[in-house]
Amino acid sequence: MSLRNLKELTIIAKEAFSKTFLVAKSLCFLHVINTHVFTVASLYGPSMLPTFNLTGDWALAERFSHKLGKVGAGDIVILKSPVEPRKIMTKRVMGVEGDSVTYVVEPKNSDRTETIVVPKGHIWVEGDNIYNSKDSRNFGAVPYGLLRGKMLWKVSLFS
Repeated sequence: MSLRNLKELTIIAKEAFSKTFLVAKSLCFLHVINTHVFTVASLYGPSMLPTFNLTGDWALAERFSHKLGKVGAGDIVILKSPVEPRKIMTKRVMGVEGDSVTYVVEPKNSDRTETIVVPKGHIWVEGDNIYNSKDSRNFGAVPYGLLRGKMLWKVSLFS
């Protein structure tokens, strides 16, 4: 192998390493942004009707306000399901720790209500479609640690 070919291979190897390093840095940057700043979520299911469609909605959620305690009643949040940990849910916050929340126990069968005080370190979440939502009425208050983000922006593909 000649010296000229070796120099050409060295230049190609340096350029390939440089491009690979740039791609690796970009992927690390995207991972940090997705984990700690913003995330994109695909929304589907009937629990948040009419706020979100059954399918086709996308949402941008920020991931820092819940860490700063800036989530309150009325906010729409993304959280891990306390029943199925691999499932991510979108629900509306009805109360934070110390709030009294009155809810309909079985909306399909009766108008009976109960009032609960949300325990410390928890939030009370419900779907907007109370007739078809698995939420805090089924599994109780949700630990604050299961929150994954607060909804910022919704995109409806099929309006």
